[in-house]
Amino acid sequence: MDNAMFTRARYSQPMMPVMCLLGGLFMPLYWFLWTYVLPQPYGNLGLHMAGCVVLLPLALQRWWPRRCKPWLPTYWYAAITFVLPFFFGYLTLRNGGTIGWMAAHLFSIFITMMLFDLASFVLIFSLGTGLAALAFQLGPHEAWPWQAMAQYAPVLALTLVLGPLASLSQKFGDQAKVKALIGASNNIAHELRTPLGSVQLAGRAIGRHLPNLLESHRMAEQAGLSVAPLRSPHLQALQRAVDVIEHEVNHSHTVIDMLLMAARPMGTLQMEPLHARACVEQALARYPYASRTERERVKLSPGPVDFVVMGSEPLLTHVLFNLLRNALFHTGRAGKGEIHVSLDSDAGGHRIRVRDTGPGIPPDVLPRIFNRFYSYSEGDAGTGLGIGLAFSQSAVERMGGRISCRSRWGEYTEFFVTFPSRVPSGQGFSA
Repeated sequence: MDNAMFTRARYSQPMMPVMCLLGGLFMPLYWFLWTYVLPQPYGNLGLHMAGCVVLLPLALQRWWPRRCKPWLPTYWYAAITFVLPFFFGYLTLRNGGTIGWMAAHLFSIFITMMLFDLASFVLIFSLGTGLAALAFQLGPHEAWPWQAMAQYAPVLALTLVLGPLASLSQKFGDQAKVKALIGASNNIAHELRTPLGSVQLAGRAIGRHLPNLLESHRMAEQAGLSVAPLRSPHLQALQRAVDVIEHEVNHSHTVIDMLLMAARPMGTLQMEPLHARACVEQALARYPYASRTERERVKLSPGPVDFVVMGSEPLLTHVLFNLLRNALFHTGRAGKGEIHVSLDSDAGGHRIRVRDTGPGIPPDVLPRIFNRFYSYSEGDAGTGLGIGLAFSQSAVERMGGRISCRSRWGEYTEFFVTFPSRVPSGQGFSA
């Protein structure tokens, strides 16, 4: 339920400020309209002003204190429950079910359907309508407008049956994202692998023949031939260029592998006993660091601690790649922090820990980091497509483990990849 609330609130968040600002301003305006321009049997200025007061904080949610932002989804649900099904349901009953208020009630239903998925809509509509009926029954009122409600019931029933089909669009949208991502990753692999391979072969050919060319240049200078001078910085730049070509090609191949691995379904994977320390050491060695400075920020804790898990080496390697990538990105943007990788075991299981002393993760973001297509970064720059940690969670769970995160805003972030203490029986191997 919490994830559903967050997902829908985040989906609606771009339109939330403008919609709530307009809704809050129109609440008192419509009271004036229905009281003096198009008089209705019943009006309630206090109820209209309450709707305005409830909506305006959502219009200003950009300026909420960070400690209050985790409550945004809950407040969003509560506010919409009040200003749509409760508000319009109660006033429809108090006005005797007039045609105008029935139309307004249908309008509120369609707005609610567009803002939420089916389960959330059923919850909000049922709760708001039930509270409206209860308030009508307990407060001062005329007789229940049974005749008007009977005429309204077929239209309402049709709306409630056919309307929720529109809520499936978000689910189809997510499926379309996955298909598009798989298609894009396949195209990237196809279009880039061949030219990258050609660049790599050309770089290796340069590296193989460059020493002979430099030696020929040196001999020509000694023989007094007219050749362009090559200074020491030029020679160093040429030699570094070969290493840069090799590094960048390997980096590109790794990024493509990570994208393909994260986008495609895992399917049936063959699990095998893996020595965790060897996998970690290999991942740290293979990761395509952008610079020597990045590599020096990553430290593997020494010690004899090692354990065996049942898993897939490519999956575990790419999980570690994703954790390293995130840690390097955030510590790099913050301009501070080191990354410590360690292994430990106790009665609770075997753990690989990746800890960075960078900026940390805000408390309102932390519960959502494993959600698919969710990404966060301070400022305008994002961290990516929001699939890396979701993939990591699926991969670790596929190997029988779990992944968790602990962070303190402004101080540190640490991820724990935890596996059971014992390898499942029947695998022919014991830890």
